Amino acid sequence: MSMSVYTAPTTVNSVNGVWIRLGVLVLAAVALYAPVVPPMIQEWIDFPSLSHGFAIPLIAGYLIWSRRKEWLAARPAPSALGLPLLALGLLALLIGRYGNEPFLERLSLPLTLEGIVLLTGGVPLLKHVWYGIGYLVFMIPLPYATLKLVTYRSRMFDATVAAHALQWLGIPLLQDGVLLHLPDITLEVADECSSIPALAAMTALGAAYAAITKSGGIIHRCALVVASIPLAIGSNIIRIVSTGLGVYYIGPVVLQSTLHQFNGTTNFLLTFLLLTLLDRGLSGIGRRKRS
Repeated sequence: MSMSVYTAPTTVNSVNGVWIRLGVLVLAAVALYAPVVPPMIQEWIDFPSLSHGFAIPLIAGYLIWSRRKEWLAARPAPSALGLPLLALGLLALLIGRYGNEPFLERLSLPLTLEGIVLLTGGVPLLKHVWYGIGYLVFMIPLPYATLKLVTYRSRMFDATVAAHALQWLGIPLLQDGVLLHLPDITLEVADECSSIPALAAMTALGAAYAAITKSGGIIHRCALVVASIPLAIGSNIIRIVSTGLGVYYIGPVVLQSTLHQFNGTTNFLLTFLLLTLLDRGLSGIGRRKRS
């Protein structure tokens, strides 16, 4: 005996019905999750390292809109497989809301939207929009306790690597935890200077870059996403080392420079440059293998 998932016929009327049901359910989800959004936006405002959250919904919308030809041409096949996915998302919402776990409550939003699309449009529609919906995960801040612990360990790692790099470059210094004692000045790798605050933004950058790049296949794109993490960490260490060099050879005025004051922008641009170079390098390797 074989089992199959019911799929509705794709007549013009049924297709119109699919879009209507999808729109109604999405509007219902917007109303249901309305209380979740304002506190999250406030965190984006209060913590500059989370300010990339404002861009995530716009990028997610672009990723979905950029594939509009595909999902408009898709033949919707409503699938019952969307029910358990939707139920899981709503269950996570309830547990998060009444268990005072905002991270779980927020994380349930992409899951609920994926379930709605699968339920109303099936796999033919979901396969064109799942990436854009899933991209919303990058706008969700990590739980504070987890973020605090990981940030401190990141500060120690960044300070240690930067100290070794500066000593290798001939700069005399003494490392004391997250403090770098140079002649006449002490630099601290503070929370906002560690790699962790920028890591979510840089990973989101890598995911978006992998989605829009025209080169390479799935392995190539996955490599770009995974590589964005070490590249973001490397970019931040390069910024710390360059700040140390500037302070030693030029003076404390370097701490007022754009390089130091706008560290998030600096890391973003440097990571983007490294991603571009990696993309070209992987594309070159792929072309040589095919030739």
